[in-house]
Amino acid sequence: MSKQKAIVIGAGIVGLSTAYYLNKRGVEVEIIDAGDGTNNCSYGNAGYISPSHIIPLASPGIISQGLRWMLNPESPFYIKPRLDADLIRWGLLFKKASNAARVNAAAPVLKDLMVKSQQLYEEIIQDESIDAGYRKPGLLMICKTKEALHHEVELVEMAQKLGLDAEVLTREATEKLEPNVEYDMVGSVYFGCDAWMTPHNFMKLFQERIKESGIKIHFKNELQRIVKIGNKITEIITNEGSYSADHYVITAGSWSPLLAKQIGLRIPLQGGKGYSFMLPSPPKMTTLPSILVEGRLATTPMQDGLRFAGTMELTGLNHKVNQNRVNGIIKSIKEFMPDFRAVDFSEVKTWAGLRPCTPDGLPYIGATKNSRNLYIGTGHAMLGWTLGPVTGQLLAEQITEGQMSISSPLIGVDRYA
Repeated sequence: MSKQKAIVIGAGIVGLSTAYYLNKRGVEVEIIDAGDGTNNCSYGNAGYISPSHIIPLASPGIISQGLRWMLNPESPFYIKPRLDADLIRWGLLFKKASNAARVNAAAPVLKDLMVKSQQLYEEIIQDESIDAGYRKPGLLMICKTKEALHHEVELVEMAQKLGLDAEVLTREATEKLEPNVEYDMVGSVYFGCDAWMTPHNFMKLFQERIKESGIKIHFKNELQRIVKIGNKITEIITNEGSYSADHYVITAGSWSPLLAKQIGLRIPLQGGKGYSFMLPSPPKMTTLPSILVEGRLATTPMQDGLRFAGTMELTGLNHKVNQNRVNGIIKSIKEFMPDFRAVDFSEVKTWAGLRPCTPDGLPYIGATKNSRNLYIGTGHAMLGWTLGPVTGQLLAEQITEGQMSISSPLIGVDRYA
């Protein structure tokens, strides 16, 4: 029997993980990517591997909060008003999913996926000897106001019911965990279940290990056409040539719907632009990563500096930097962190990435009825880095065994078909 072959479209953490686990199962794999391997969300994110993030993007109250933010040019959230049928459909589905029942159903599914993915990261790091600064002493949710802290308490209760390590801390208790940096706060929530690393260093080394295992990665290969005969894909054509395989996997992040649409598969998804920048020599280095709750801003101590990441901007498929959003990030830093008020941020290099956001906040993982040899792994929103390995493993299981060890209609590819 000849060896099975798979082509993975997209070389972010999901694509690399899919190729990695397929290769371990004896499948020949090639990866196709339109970029150079560094221009995706897997490089500039906050680096969190966070089982605590059990609340999907679509949640109660997010609509009204989002409308208020829309009026503030420096707010953490923005949708560019435009007549776009896909955006309008996405918005209607998002509104429908933003309810307590949906959140309660989604939380256990996300928790199982994230806990498993964290375990897989630890295995990859050990098995492949990857030093990317992985640590697991937890994450702080820093609250400036009592109202924000009260809201986070509700999240703690849900997390604890799901078996996650979570607790509410006073200002004094927070300062004991984070002695290096002063925060303007009333208290915090501590998630001891969370970990973090330096994502760009992990990606560089993981990519090297994957190549060493015999997997071919073709960069600067832009997909131009998917050839489908009957219910089966027979080849893909790029600017560099054609490729054929037994199985095809789309892990192209926010560009996945454009590729899928070529063969009549509609997967509602919008690219949610996020920004980040690094301070190589900050005035103080944090001990733990933290999320500044009211500012919706993440801070992460990394191997080469302190990274700040935030905002959610639905403005189409582009990487243009909106300086108003960057100013909003800087404003939040100075409001929350007195030690940083004298920092000159004028020279920071801002990175922008498009996080693939589904209407209900859960990813698309698995097979599709559209084509019997096509598989999808996208739509992870802010959880792409956390969920990369588990998505790759589940897709490898689906391809080689016909089923996934963690399965739910809530992550089905065809749930909006």
